[in-house]
Amino acid sequence: MERKIKKRTTIVREHPRHVPVSKKNPDGITIVDRHPRRLPGTYLDADEIKSTFKKHKRKGLVYPATKRLKEYKNADKYDELIAIWTDYFNKKFDANPPLDPDVVKALIGSESGFRADPAENRKIALGIIQITKPTLKILQDPGGEAKQFTFKDIRQKDLKDPAVSIPMGIRWLFRKRETAKSKLKRTPNHEELILEYKGLLKSKSDYKKAGLKKYRELYEKLKK
Repeated sequence: MERKIKKRTTIVREHPRHVPVSKKNPDGITIVDRHPRRLPGTYLDADEIKSTFKKHKRKGLVYPATKRLKEYKNADKYDELIAIWTDYFNKKFDANPPLDPDVVKALIGSESGFRADPAENRKIALGIIQITKPTLKILQDPGGEAKQFTFKDIRQKDLKDPAVSIPMGIRWLFRKRETAKSKLKRTPNHEELILEYKGLLKSKSDYKKAGLKKYRELYEKLKK
C-alpha cells in the first residue's frame, strides 16, 4: 500500500508586508491576513524542479527501455527525465508497487508522440504528457485533491517544456492511482491506471478501447 504523506501546511497569521507607497498605503506597508503556507518538501516551483532534476542521484536509476520505438524520432530523448521523476515520486510516496518508467514512456508516446507541444489538442491539454488546464490548477492548489504534494507558480506556457510537464504528469499519475484504487477497491494495473489518467476508467463509450490501443502497442514494444 502507498504511504500517505501527512498534510504539511502551516497557518501564517496576520503580518506586515512591504508594498509600493500609494494613497491606500502611504507608509508602504499593508497587513496580510492569515493564510495557509506550504512547507518545504511538499511542493516544487519551476526553479526547484530544475534543481531537483540536477541533484537527483543517477546511481541505480531505472530507465525506460530504449531503441524500441523507432517510429518516433524523439522516443528516447526524454528517458532521463522519465527515470528521475518516476524514481523521485516512487520514493516520495513510498509506492508499492513502484511505478514503472515504461508505463510513463508509453503514456507519453500515446498522448503526444513524444512531441514537446503538440498543436492539435492545445484547447484541451498542453505539453508532452498532455496536462489539461483543470489538472494544472489542481496540481497547484494546496487545499485541493493533490494537496499532499503540489507545484507552485507553473503557467500554462511552462508546460511546453518537457522538463516541467513530465514531473507534473508523473505526479498526476500517482494521484490517478489513488482515484482508480478508490473506484476499483483494489490497486489498479497499469492499463487501468492509464485509463484513469485519460478519464476513461469507468467510461462506457467506444472511445475507451481506442484510448488504450496506442498505449498498449507502445508498452508491449518497450517490454519486448
